[in-house]
Amino acid sequence: MKNIAYISLLFTLLSCDNEPDSYMITWQKNKNIWDKNQMTNYSFDFRASCFCIDDWVRKVNVTVYSDTVANVIFTDDSLPPKELKAYQWYTISELFSMTKSIIQEAQEFEINYDKTYGNPEMISVDWDFEIADDEFTFYLSNVKKN
Repeated sequence: MKNIAYISLLFTLLSCDNEPDSYMITWQKNKNIWDKNQMTNYSFDFRASCFCIDDWVRKVNVTVYSDTVANVIFTDDSLPPKELKAYQWYTISELFSMTKSIIQEAQEFEINYDKTYGNPEMISVDWDFEIADDEFTFYLSNVKKN
């Protein structure tokens, strides 16, 4: 009788597909940390790895006021980007919305979160294996409350 109970338990555990739920639980936990810190005025460094324009792949410092991107400058020369305007970068709140969609829709992804503020530190996604050049990786660092 014990063997039947163990086998039933084993099949139950093996048949559980809770991985997407665990990603959403991790996302929510980190979003709660972010919200708890009331980060509406902050700055962070951002860099993308993708098949994109140069402004995206060069490291920038993004300044956010009232949860709106106010300023973007390159970290290596303190000049503003030439091709993109400040509003074309993401706030961390917008990146949380993006990561939620990634978890729900992407075919493959990896998201790492900061332990202090809960914000995404690395977002890597391949939306669709059959589409070329839809992959990207975003790197965030040096988050500072202003």
